[in-house]
Amino acid sequence: MMSVTDSILPPRFLSLMIQIIITMNLFWFQDQTVKSSTRLASTESDQNKMKTEVLVALSLSVTFNAIELISLFVGITIFSHGTGLFSITCHIAGSIALAFVLLESLSVTTLWYCFAFTSVLPALVELLSVILISRLQGR
Repeated sequence: MMSVTDSILPPRFLSLMIQIIITMNLFWFQDQTVKSSTRLASTESDQNKMKTEVLVALSLSVTFNAIELISLFVGITIFSHGTGLFSITCHIAGSIALAFVLLESLSVTTLWYCFAFTSVLPALVELLSVILISRLQGR
């Protein structure tokens, strides 16, 4: 029979990798996201501003996911089951939401909400767990 750690680790890794892959796909199709977010009568400066906004959101998303991936590889939070379940839930929801952004060409505002709830929040929980575990091991 599998332990809780053995049953949480593979879905946690897979959900994180799926979200990273979909984010990379959004990098390739960022022009489509920009076009769907700007009006037909928008100026080129509006489109450049929107393109920069999309690039920043996607770059930060990859950065926060990389932080979480590095923490997972180091193994500090492998035995933190609450952190693992929270990460799995956020990344599966993020993968579904980002797939909708990619397939339905949703607005940049939607992309920012996806970023906030499915990349920043799990990374902050991960960092908080690392800090708490490190402080507990120091005692």
